[in-house]
Amino acid sequence: MEKKPASNILTLLAGLCLLAGTWGCFSVDSAVGGVSEEEYVVVRNYGWKAFKYIPLVCGNATEDAWFPWVVLRDDITMDKIQKRFMDHAGKRGKTAVNLKYTDYDTVMFNLPLVQYPLPIPYLLCYREIQLSGTLK
Repeated sequence: MEKKPASNILTLLAGLCLLAGTWGCFSVDSAVGGVSEEEYVVVRNYGWKAFKYIPLVCGNATEDAWFPWVVLRDDITMDKIQKRFMDHAGKRGKTAVNLKYTDYDTVMFNLPLVQYPLPIPYLLCYREIQLSGTLK
């Protein structure tokens, strides 16, 4: 029995949507804690680049994004992360303090659930940045 073309397209789209979560992600996470009602915020974005400099796919850092990721655009920058952090603080009417920036780069290709990286340096590179802080 031969598959219909429509079912092949739906299968392909479902597979692409499933893989999208591993391509790149942008998130703004916050939690309120303690007696002082301080809000702790982490803004994070990650994605993949070819040869360490050519953006392939990453999380979409645009505020009113239609898709959670972007292709061939570099949103893994401190400027975009800091803007989203400050926009979040502005919406809350609070001031950001104790900011901490983390930048992580890897040039070896790691497969999920595999302990050892594949020896393909600089072909496919992972990059992640985070900005965390407290809103008072």
